[in-house]
Amino acid sequence: MKKICKKITPVSRVRAHIRLPGSKSITHRALIMAALSEGPWEIANPLVAEDTLLTAGAIEALGSRVEWQEDSVRVSPPDYRWRTPERPIFLGNSGTSTRLLLALFSAGTGTFVMDGSPRLRERPVGPAVEALQKLGAQIAWKEAPGFLPLEINGRGLASGEVFVDASKSSQFLSGILLAAPAARGKVTVSWSEPVASRPYLEMTLGMMKAAGIEFERPNTNRIVVPAPQSYAPRNFTVEGDCSSASYFWGAAALTGGEVFTSPVSSESLQGDCRFLGVLEKMGCRILWENGGVRVCGPEQLLAVDMDMNEMPDMVPTLGVLCAFAGGVSRITNVAHLRIKESDRLFAVAAGLKVLGIGVQELPDGLVIHGGFPAAPPSEHIEAFDDHRIAMAFALAGLRVQGVIIEGAESVSKSFPRFWDIFETLAEEK
Repeated sequence: MKKICKKITPVSRVRAHIRLPGSKSITHRALIMAALSEGPWEIANPLVAEDTLLTAGAIEALGSRVEWQEDSVRVSPPDYRWRTPERPIFLGNSGTSTRLLLALFSAGTGTFVMDGSPRLRERPVGPAVEALQKLGAQIAWKEAPGFLPLEINGRGLASGEVFVDASKSSQFLSGILLAAPAARGKVTVSWSEPVASRPYLEMTLGMMKAAGIEFERPNTNRIVVPAPQSYAPRNFTVEGDCSSASYFWGAAALTGGEVFTSPVSSESLQGDCRFLGVLEKMGCRILWENGGVRVCGPEQLLAVDMDMNEMPDMVPTLGVLCAFAGGVSRITNVAHLRIKESDRLFAVAAGLKVLGIGVQELPDGLVIHGGFPAAPPSEHIEAFDDHRIAMAFALAGLRVQGVIIEGAESVSKSFPRFWDIFETLAEEK
């Protein structure tokens, strides 16, 4: 894909109402549950973006029927689990698709080859594969062990007890738990603490429970799933995406403005909703009202010292906000950001240096010396083919003249309409 450069227009104070796209994480999980269901799912407000379309395409290749409407998608599971695809399943740069689909493919019969972009081939899947192999999955590495491409010769999942190393990604756990009800007998999954991005595990379990799946939690790091069970057919509405909302919350925080985002609830399943608490620490006011949340920015952002292990996707946004805060901020316990769509700690540090901000890159975080950039940047800010880097550094352009994002097209991964909506922030309100 050709790189697109996007110049950002500064704005004195943002005031906006934003209708959010559906949650990417919830849409992925809903599509996979629907493929395992005993009947159709009607999914309202799904995210239609590069990553979720890859997941939808994969379950179609397995035999599911996927019918997109204007603001919904109907998924009918196949009569037989699964149909062998005619060609390898290509998953672009979608780590979520890959890690969740690994277990789904293994839960049925057939031969499946999984592959992706050069960057996806660098992102580990070994912990999930090792656990699935203990449940009877036959998985072979086609090149480097622990990484795509790989081949699954599916014969369904057996009962058993597995340990999963989830220190780098909770998605290893989520994928196996989503598929566990389709096993031939009880599946017990355990792990050691801490779990990277733990709220996403809780999201998975909450969605499973709502879809009629029974499981037990004998302790905090052990789940027992009786099997076989089936996901019930249902009508389901996807929440607005809190990760996408963060850029607009950040716009209010950065400009001392106000942004209302909906639909989102204080009872949200999404861990990234907790980013509102970080914004409160930085001086923002948070108001829940009318099916959404209003963020009111302060005159001056405050520096923070934050362990961001449970919401690592918010680190690029926080990093940019800290550049404009008064004082020195620390972001820690996010070493797993180095194996995302880009090495996000390196990418955030590189962007801040272009802005003239003092930043130290730690093995597991960043130290950021806040202060308004003295002059327009002399070069473009590189997105590193990472949607979250592109969207986060767009915020800097609301305060600094001459910010140009190189690689603006990367937002299609999770938020195709981002630039159209973001440009409205510069309009007079």
